[in-house]
Amino acid sequence: MRARGTDGAADRNAGSGGRGVRRTGALLLVAVVSCVSLSTGDLQRTHRTAPVEGATERVGAEECQICHEDVLDHAPATSYHADCESCHGSGQKHIDSADTADIRFPANADCEACHDTGHRTLLGWNQSEHNQGGVFCTDCHDLHDRQPWNLRRSTAVAQAVSPHAGDVTRLCSTCHADVAATFALPSHHPLREGMLACTDCHDPHGERDVALGAPTALCTSCHQDYGGPWIYEHGPVTEDCGYCHVPHGTSSRALLVTNEPGVCISCHTVAEAGAVHQPFAFATRCTDCHSAIHGSYADPHLRR
Repeated sequence: MRARGTDGAADRNAGSGGRGVRRTGALLLVAVVSCVSLSTGDLQRTHRTAPVEGATERVGAEECQICHEDVLDHAPATSYHADCESCHGSGQKHIDSADTADIRFPANADCEACHDTGHRTLLGWNQSEHNQGGVFCTDCHDLHDRQPWNLRRSTAVAQAVSPHAGDVTRLCSTCHADVAATFALPSHHPLREGMLACTDCHDPHGERDVALGAPTALCTSCHQDYGGPWIYEHGPVTEDCGYCHVPHGTSSRALLVTNEPGVCISCHTVAEAGAVHQPFAFATRCTDCHSAIHGSYADPHLRR
């Protein structure tokens, strides 16, 4: 009986190990898919974004549809995007040779020819981190799709990892996987639940400082009850919520950088606070007494 019990435990352990292997395999699959996608994109950008030499004669979208009927079926019929050669350049050479090297891959300049910088969504594009990092418009937008804003559809892997997140969040997660991982931490903004999207806080076409304005302005646009104005202010609240809070996700409660009292004594040392705090400084939460931590109308010590 003991031997069978031991074998059963071994089987259970083996089963648990198998689940661990499957989880590890899933993570590796995500990494491999991401690398393959990036590699393919790099080839397209490097070799196919420049105008094709000798390609000067236009043929019209009807000629393109003979071979690419599946693509044009998804493109809005009345949209400017239905004019293939506006983005891909003249198509006669490609038709004659049937070589993919004889038709170019759209570059950002093709998009900016219509969606010009300095207006509406592209106000800060030239200074944006996406532009300076070499991100192409087509990394996020699929010009042949009817999705809102022509966003690229999520891959099957992205949908499996974040089944309830919105399309925008899943799209951002394909590059910002380190940030997306924090959405699974105990305290997080509800992006994986689909209640928020990355673009609710970030402007993908803009420069970060311009898009967010004052450090606290974006946070208090939702968390208005913490914004004041207060008679007695807590300095970090007026400067930058990020001094105390991690916006994407954290293991600490209430999105804190670290749990109390650690987050408080990083600025308010025990020696500075005085002897009254000495026995309890590391054994309690500061907000048990200083409950008006974001600001107070009555107490300079933010106790109410």
